[in-house]
Amino acid sequence: MRQALQIIEDDQLLKVLIALVMGAILGVEREYKRKAAGMRTMTLICMSSAVFTILSAKLGFPGSPDRVASNILTGVGFIGAGVIFKNDYTIDGITTAASIWIASAIGMAVGMSNYLLAVVALAGSLGVLIILEFVEKRIAEINDKRLYTIYFYEEKAPHLDVEKLLQQFKLKHRRILIVRKEKMIEVNYEVRGSRQKLEQLDEFLLRNNNIFQYQVHANPL
Repeated sequence: MRQALQIIEDDQLLKVLIALVMGAILGVEREYKRKAAGMRTMTLICMSSAVFTILSAKLGFPGSPDRVASNILTGVGFIGAGVIFKNDYTIDGITTAASIWIASAIGMAVGMSNYLLAVVALAGSLGVLIILEFVEKRIAEINDKRLYTIYFYEEKAPHLDVEKLLQQFKLKHRRILIVRKEKMIEVNYEVRGSRQKLEQLDEFLLRNNNIFQYQVHANPL
C-alpha cells in the first residue's frame, strides 16, 4: 500500500489523471442539471489546478513553492464570477460558482499528494449537491418565497382583493411597489408561504378579470 502511494506521489502524470477523474465525477452532477459549468469545465479546472500546484512546487523550490499555486484562487475567482447571472429580481449560478471553487481545491490537494483530503472533499461536495437538494426542496414546499408583479386594469384599489386573499390564505406578504402605468396599475408583492397555497393564489390571479397579466419570480433576492 505504501509503495503504491509512493508511486502515485512520485508520478506527476498519475496525479493529473487522478485530478481529471475527480473533476469529471464532480462535474457529472452539474452536467446532469445542465448548468453553465458542466462536466468538461469541472474536469479542466480540477486538472489544471493540480498541474499548476505541481509546477508551483517545482518552479518555486526552495524559496517560495506556493508562488504559482497562490494565484490559482485569483483565476478561479474570475471563472466563478462568470457563471453567476443576476437580473432585476433573482440571482442564479452561485452553487455552480462554489462547485468551481471546490473543484480547484480538490485539484490542488491532489497536486500536493494529499489524497485523503481530496477524496473527503469530493465526497462531501457530492453529498451537499445531491442530498441537501432534497432538503431544500422540502423546505421550499413548506416555506417558499416568490415575487409577484401584477398588472391591474385601472379601477378603484383593485389590489385590495388580492391582499384580502393573501390574508385569507395566511400568506406572509409585503407590498414593495405600486405605480400607475398608462391605464393600468402595477403592484409588486413579495409573498412567503407553502407551495400549495401559492399555487392556489396563482389560480385566483388567473381567474380574476381585473388583472391584465401577472408575472412570478421564484426565489427573488
